[in-house]
Amino acid sequence: MRLLKRIFLHNAGLKLLALAVSSSLWVIYTAEPFAEVGYAVPIAFTNVPEGFAVTGDAPNTVRVVLRGRSGLLRRLTPSDLALDIDLGTAPSGEIPVRISDQMVRVPYGTEVARITPSQFRISILRTAVPPTSGP
Repeated sequence: MRLLKRIFLHNAGLKLLALAVSSSLWVIYTAEPFAEVGYAVPIAFTNVPEGFAVTGDAPNTVRVVLRGRSGLLRRLTPSDLALDIDLGTAPSGEIPVRISDQMVRVPYGTEVARITPSQFRISILRTAVPPTSGP
């Protein structure tokens, strides 16, 4: 009994002050409203097979609407966001590309609300290979 009393009552004033400060910070943080903000995010095609090139009507950027705390969204810049499309296993020819929420890298505390366009078509074509000179 004495041990419990000593644990809880030793420096009781400091413990109550720490509890009050942490509670106020939690209330302030949770009271901040959620917002939705749109960003133009550049598209990067990765792992394009050697000797092939991406052609077609692929957009350079997509519009991504993020949802999160308004303070966090105000501090974000488009360079904090990324969209990488891995073409390592893609077949050659014309293929559809569908962008999912998981493909967009966003900071912790935000989530993807919408992506526009969410799909488009590209062509993966073999580039012209220069003739090799003989030995």
